[in-house]
Amino acid sequence: MMSTNFQWPGTNKNDNTEVSVETPSSTDPHVPRYPFTAMSHATASTTMKKRKRDDFDGDKSTTITMNTTTTRKYIQSSLGSSKFKKAKTPKISGQPLPLPRLIESLDKSNLQKLVQDLITVHPELQSTLIKISPRPSIQDSIQLLQDKFDMIISHLPYKCDVESDYSYLRIKPHLQEFLSSVSDFILNYLPPLETNMTHSLQFLHETTKLVYNLPNFTNQEFQYTKSSALEQIANCWLIVLSQDEEKEGNTDVVKVIQELELLEKLHEHNEISFNKFEKVVDYCKDKLEQHELIMNNNEAGSGVTSSISDLITVDYSKYSIANTTSI
Repeated sequence: MMSTNFQWPGTNKNDNTEVSVETPSSTDPHVPRYPFTAMSHATASTTMKKRKRDDFDGDKSTTITMNTTTTRKYIQSSLGSSKFKKAKTPKISGQPLPLPRLIESLDKSNLQKLVQDLITVHPELQSTLIKISPRPSIQDSIQLLQDKFDMIISHLPYKCDVESDYSYLRIKPHLQEFLSSVSDFILNYLPPLETNMTHSLQFLHETTKLVYNLPNFTNQEFQYTKSSALEQIANCWLIVLSQDEEKEGNTDVVKVIQELELLEKLHEHNEISFNKFEKVVDYCKDKLEQHELIMNNNEAGSGVTSSISDLITVDYSKYSIANTTSI
């Protein structure tokens, strides 16, 4: 009995005849009972051995390749790291400017603020700074006062009377700064600190012009301040001119008065300041008159001496050594 829809190979579904197939006898000992099965097992065993050998060879080749690749990568990474170490630069970090370079980069206002802050923090350095700092020249001192004077003029109001109280109050802080600077610089050019009379008088002359060229404000406070300032400056003129007065026969003052033409300049200052410099003018006149009197007396004395020497004549030939020996 056969299953439906199933047939053996070589059979016809519609044919009911049986076909006999001759097979070797199962009783023959020389013939394998399952020849195809034996061959199949031998072939499979050989194939498996070959596959194992191929797999082993492949694994070995893969292992060698992987080892070679790993070694090459290690060598390359070692070479790369060694090159990187050779090219490596030291670490650089930011740092402030050295003090000389920092001072060099500062402008005038910042440098001035730096010194003032330094004195505020360390007040004991004030005397040292005064001692080691160079003295300003006359030109620099006058220029500084001129700048402060210009600051006063630049702050005057445009649409207002220049001499009014409003104008004065507006420039008052700058006026106070100017007069304070004048006082400080005048003291710097007085003896015995300043030994050169010419320098002192030149500075006083320029400073006096700046003071009386200030706007003539009608404010009473300003008028009093300006008058007092001119009186003090006139006294400083006398201090400078009389510094060597104790020296007997001193002609330096007269020489300076003549070379600088001080008498003419003082006349101008006295006229503009309403006779504030009258004492200075009288002092210079007195010095010039004394010098002229001394010069006239010297000339007169030299003339009298020459006339007396002309009247007294002695013949010294009789008292010569030759005449004495001949006797």
